[in-house]
Amino acid sequence: MTDNQVAVEEAEREIDAVFEASPLLSLPYNQAAWTVLAVNEDLFLRDHNERPHEEMHAVVDARLNALTHPLRACFKHCKRDSRLVRRTYVSEDYGHAARWLKTALDYDQFCTIFPLWRRKRLKLTVAGKRLVVDDLDKDDKTYEAYNRLIRKEGRPDPVLDPPSDELLEKLRAKTKTRETWFRLNFDRDIVAALVDCYRDAISRRFTLPDNWNFNTFSLRDYRAIMLTLQSMMVGWYNVRSMVADEGMKGMGYPSAAWVVEKDDLLQQLCDYTPVPRRSIESILGLITFGSNEIRQPDIATQPLVDLGKQQWALSPFVFLNVSIERNLCTLLNQIPAERDNYSTLVNTKEAALVGEIREYLAGEGLEFVSAELKTTNLDLAIIDRTNKVCLCLELKWFIEPAEIREIRDRTDELKKGVGQAKELTRLFKAKDTQLVTNVLKIGQSYEFFSAVGSVNWIGMADVQDPAVPVVKVWHLMEKIEKMGLPQAMKWLREREFLPKPRLGFTVVSRQIKTGEWFAEWYGIKAAARTASPG
Repeated sequence: MTDNQVAVEEAEREIDAVFEASPLLSLPYNQAAWTVLAVNEDLFLRDHNERPHEEMHAVVDARLNALTHPLRACFKHCKRDSRLVRRTYVSEDYGHAARWLKTALDYDQFCTIFPLWRRKRLKLTVAGKRLVVDDLDKDDKTYEAYNRLIRKEGRPDPVLDPPSDELLEKLRAKTKTRETWFRLNFDRDIVAALVDCYRDAISRRFTLPDNWNFNTFSLRDYRAIMLTLQSMMVGWYNVRSMVADEGMKGMGYPSAAWVVEKDDLLQQLCDYTPVPRRSIESILGLITFGSNEIRQPDIATQPLVDLGKQQWALSPFVFLNVSIERNLCTLLNQIPAERDNYSTLVNTKEAALVGEIREYLAGEGLEFVSAELKTTNLDLAIIDRTNKVCLCLELKWFIEPAEIREIRDRTDELKKGVGQAKELTRLFKAKDTQLVTNVLKIGQSYEFFSAVGSVNWIGMADVQDPAVPVVKVWHLMEKIEKMGLPQAMKWLREREFLPKPRLGFTVVSRQIKTGEWFAEWYGIKAAARTASPG
């Protein structure tokens, strides 16, 4: 190991130690965790009220990623206590939590830098208390910008509309208030009204096959429970916004997170959903922060926080902004007892995606073909016989690679897809009988093009190939529907889907700091006039 490697690893240990030195860690675990959640709710409420709507998805992503770090430190270092959590404003604790959450935003960037260095994606040197990131400006950030600006799967994000006046009145009637706190008393009627209001928007995020079954519950069960909890938390957040607007002291800070008895929550979910009690118990156990021996728990995948004394805390901010299915897949992949079963289901995703594409483009006069070939597989060909054009897609559907450690495997999969697309092009040019005549039933007069279609991530600059574009599937499908296959192929071939530097996005330099350690890093921001490409 070189002197520089030793220095970088020592810097990483020091940065971790500095971050995990918050005075909040002297509190019992339940008190520290509740304080972090409650203060984060305050910060989110203020952001929601003050920031433009188009900035909020970036703010939410940053806060959700950062929130995990202090909660993980509390889980790891705080002592457990038999006392109930005190839900009250303590100025000193509030200040510690607010500063810690602010530091976590920068610390989360350090947690990106060091894994990238280990994978040799960037060079680091140490100069005093400064981490010097070499050649930071040399990488092409266009593809990273596309991944960020074309949200999630390339489809419009579902919008949770404000509650109607009628629903607000129902919420108000079920809310008890005092000088500094409130409590929304859920019952069957109010939960049914909330679920009815938000079911369509939340359900539009569901893309996994409906018939998936796990060891102790089904995907339908999990969706029903999470839809109900998310709808309840939308209600809780709206009530807090309402009482804050009406001048409640401290904006209802003691009630920022919903603290509920475990038996009460279990019984409510039994009453409000058709899911069997045993499955509900299994799901709630699975999504409890730090359960199932998860070594590095993540609040996005395990959003229930155990406060001891048979109580759970639910953060409206977390439940409003998690991706239900993505986080379930990530979680199951971390649990040995569930991983094997999950891996057998993964192979069904491609067939489900092909079926969804066929349904989406039905009525467009297109033909769809999938086949196994001698040298490769044809995931999907989309053929317009009237205009004599054929687009072949190698399909990829990943768990979204929000975590750096996932990116290497996903990059390898995309490279494999690029290779398969090139093989299809080679076969067409060679007039391969199996592909051209038997499978596609096209001639050399057809315009032919092959690409990689990924549901939710197209990789970074290191995976791109000048001959084979990688695009988000649903971004492409939207273009085929709007402009027809010939024009969409031109849009794809000329990579018009990518944002343009300065016109579509800008790379913003920023300094990150934890303790005395600092580094120059970067962020990607949509250009003011163009929120998204293509």
